[in-house]
Amino acid sequence: MSFSHRQKLRYYALLIGVVVALVISPVRASEFARGVLWAVSKPGLHASYILGTIHSDDPRVTQIPAAVAQAFANSRSFTGELDMSVDSLEQTQQAMLLPEGSRLKNILGQARFNKCVKLMADYGVPDTVVNKMKPWAIAVQLNMPKPVSDRFLDLVLYQQAVARAMPVHALETIPEQIAVFDRLPVDQQIILLDEAIANYESTPALIDTLIDLYLARDLAGLQAVNDDQMQKGDLSLAAEVEQRLIVQRNHRMVARMQARLIEGDAFIAVGALHLPGKEGILNLLEQQGYQVKYVY
Repeated sequence: MSFSHRQKLRYYALLIGVVVALVISPVRASEFARGVLWAVSKPGLHASYILGTIHSDDPRVTQIPAAVAQAFANSRSFTGELDMSVDSLEQTQQAMLLPEGSRLKNILGQARFNKCVKLMADYGVPDTVVNKMKPWAIAVQLNMPKPVSDRFLDLVLYQQAVARAMPVHALETIPEQIAVFDRLPVDQQIILLDEAIANYESTPALIDTLIDLYLARDLAGLQAVNDDQMQKGDLSLAAEVEQRLIVQRNHRMVARMQARLIEGDAFIAVGALHLPGKEGILNLLEQQGYQVKYVY
């Protein structure tokens, strides 16, 4: 049993979308409170751009603003969070599946499994596939909006880069991102799943709010909403996952984007919630002597 091409694209989108959809990042004081596009430079280096994205296929998001399009046109390379090639789609699919012979029904019990099957049907995922998925993968899916199309923002940028024959790079590997959840004990994965099921009816309104804040380029607002959501779940688990998914990855991504920043004229796209805060990418770059300037 394998996923359809649409499902593969959707699961790839939700993998790089878990920051907004699932993990709750506490608000921190920061001057980087508003803006999604930033110029990053050092004396002697050509400026590069960092775009905060929201991993959404909403047409309001995928319609790229003029300022972002101009920065992209002026860039010589593109870097995303992950490799978005066809091979990566296959790797993403496999990473979300249980080991051969394992079944989700046996892990969750019949009643909880039935709830998952019912809700996942709304996303076009049949029960036979649900039964092979890991608990955290179901949780992440249920925290995502139902798909409008396959063209989420990060993929749109990647496809444009490929069409322009730009060098394309990735800041992380799929195993590195998957490890954030795969290393959680099953009982903690089930906690995430139970919270996703409990919040399922209210999730669309939350996603709409996040998209509205993103379109307003309100990074502080995005963090404020997430901070409020954090109070409604398992606080210790949310803090643990936030450390892995935000803080540790921010440091890793800043280290790996150095080669592109030294080359100059780079266009780097990462989830918007990676940008602000004391441990955010923009502040970390400033600490390394880069000038970080608001563009849009």
